Amino acid sequence: MRGIGGGDTGNFLELSCVPDSTFKDEITTLMANNENVEGRLVKLTWVNNYEVTSPASGDVADGEIITCEKDNEFGYLLGVRMFHYTDDVGGHHTPVLVKSLKYSGLVGLKDAVAIAGDDYTYMADGGTGGWGAVVAKHQDTQTVDVLF
Repeated sequence: MRGIGGGDTGNFLELSCVPDSTFKDEITTLMANNENVEGRLVKLTWVNNYEVTSPASGDVADGEIITCEKDNEFGYLLGVRMFHYTDDVGGHHTPVLVKSLKYSGLVGLKDAVAIAGDDYTYMADGGTGGWGAVVAKHQDTQTVDVLF
């Protein structure tokens, strides 16, 4: 049995994320100065799929970088241990999983989702009655990755 305190415990959701252009430049500078990228706190941008940035002072962080690898397409691929997200109506949640679902109609990043239609197979923007938050939208497959 583990003693009281002593570090991280529990099951964390870990996602592969990419930095926005500003954060990409910050990471390049950190690496050039031989400073750790791992351990830095991040926020989801909700601008592009799985995109994160450095939070401002006073922000609630969404996760912590646990790995950082150079990547030809995005500059860097970041392994992020998630512990928070905010949906499109301001609700704060603890992430547990990401589920890929089919969508119908208008759905955007950060939108909470609800069932669309009568066949129970599609999701749409749930407005104030939805749950979760869309962290990625794939128009080619008509699916969204929803953070729950």
